[in-house]
Amino acid sequence: MVSFFRKEGRSGHETAWALGLKVSTLCEWNQVFDDKMIPVVVPDKRGKGSRITAGMVREIVKAAKDIKAKGQRLRLKAFVKKLSEEHDIVLTRKKVTEVLIANGLYKASIRRRRPGFYQRLRQTIPNGLISVDGSEFKVLIDGIVYKFNLELGVDVESFCHTAFSVSDSETTEEFIKVMEEHKALWGSPIGLVYDHGSANLSGESIRYLNRNDIKIMPAGPGNPKGNGTCEGAFSEIKEVVGTVHLETSSPREMARMILEKIVSVYVKMRNRVPRFGEGIAPSESMASPVLNKERENIKERYRKRIQKTQDPSQRAKLDRLDFISRNHRLETDEKSLKRGQKCIVSYDLEAISKSEEAFLKAIRRNPERATLPYFFGILKNIQNERDEAGNEDYCRRRYGYEQILEREREKQEQMDNEPTVEGLAGMIKNAVLSRLPSLKDILVKQAKRMAGFLRKQYCYLEVLRKKVLDALNEVSEFTLEQLKKATILMEEVLA
Repeated sequence: MVSFFRKEGRSGHETAWALGLKVSTLCEWNQVFDDKMIPVVVPDKRGKGSRITAGMVREIVKAAKDIKAKGQRLRLKAFVKKLSEEHDIVLTRKKVTEVLIANGLYKASIRRRRPGFYQRLRQTIPNGLISVDGSEFKVLIDGIVYKFNLELGVDVESFCHTAFSVSDSETTEEFIKVMEEHKALWGSPIGLVYDHGSANLSGESIRYLNRNDIKIMPAGPGNPKGNGTCEGAFSEIKEVVGTVHLETSSPREMARMILEKIVSVYVKMRNRVPRFGEGIAPSESMASPVLNKERENIKERYRKRIQKTQDPSQRAKLDRLDFISRNHRLETDEKSLKRGQKCIVSYDLEAISKSEEAFLKAIRRNPERATLPYFFGILKNIQNERDEAGNEDYCRRRYGYEQILEREREKQEQMDNEPTVEGLAGMIKNAVLSRLPSLKDILVKQAKRMAGFLRKQYCYLEVLRKKVLDALNEVSEFTLEQLKKATILMEEVLA
């Protein structure tokens, strides 16, 4: 259409302005009209031929096998397009995928969204649980890279950066130094969370924590978000500070002092600014008083780490989670357990039972795997396998070639057995021509049964009566008197 107006010396914008239309609307019109303003009819069978027959399945399977026989990969988008162009089969990618899965030519894959399990360490009181970890920082002096380890302590509840130390590497001495600095400023915490680094797991570190009555809460490799407090702090520091570049001939000690100063400034400023969504600064939160009774309650919760739920819905699944935690003595805190209770209700009971069997075998081989994240990892994999197997079974039952043939055969047999207008007219004819009263009664009853089935297929009884009467008029064996009897019998049957 645009080309038609261009021949008249008008541009597309001028044409749209003259017609009072948008340019986009004019471009859409241009796709449905040719240069002579004749509508272009594009056949679209989408949504019209979606009923999948045995012949369609046979052609789809044959086309897919031909592609695989050439050693080529079956790409669904190109394959659906090929079916439409070469075989005149217009189906969605989902339907084609289900047909291929049903006939063993494609692997079933289900990506059902379920809540992911992770242990949460967010606490309710300040200085209850702190996180300690180390990260590498770089300082460039005259083009030479100096690497340092920054050991940092962060309060989990308030996100207050309580203490830090800069050294050449992550050692037990640096870990204890950070803990001592934290104690001097804020007092002794209730618990400590850290990763499985050698400095944190040394005998000297363990003895130090036990001596100060600090509960040990390691966040292992099976829980990547377990020590996210320190990881988030390091991300913010590196985003603000980055790599320090200095052009000077100063010694290495100057580099260390500069880094200490920068981190000290960041920590002081960070503790004065509230986190997003919170109205109190971390330093103020750390200084807020906490009752001894509340601290004792938190300490008791860390010691037990298990709490039963009383939710009546999904009781069986929650009982299984509680049994797994108690029977295998899994280390988990209250919020991690609540997260597990929220997640486990989305899984099947059979998958939970199989996961427990696999989990039991795994912890027998390696007792360190006795954690809740490891169990949920097994459960997720087993549930995905069950979902994929169920989808594959659904596709096979619905679009398997043999199943479609069987359904079409049953439907054809059912259609052959269904009463028709011609069959009803033939039954009335046989009843009229029959000379045996007993046989005539049987034929009349059969005709009434057929008429009752046909009445359900017609909204108007007069239409059915007219079709039956037309079929009776075509019977050549009738005399005029017999035709009258057949008409009366028809009225009796259809009444």
